Amino acid sequence: MATKRPRTTISFDPDEYRELEEWAESEFRTIPQLISVLVKKALIERREPKHTNKNDSKPTRQTRSN
Repeated sequence: MATKRPRTTISFDPDEYRELEEWAESEFRTIPQLISVLVKKALIERREPKHTNKNDSKPTRQTRSN
């Protein structure tokens, strides 16, 4: 028996869609599978605790010394 999962519709700019097609093909996925993976990763990242110190969350920038 198939489960009824919520669905949504999304529209893309043609160039973005072509890029998604290439990305999905390179990973042997369909575009919906790729988008599902990307959304799951984004949700996991969003759930991670936020840093309380501003300096901890920013990437450090290295400078060259001459």
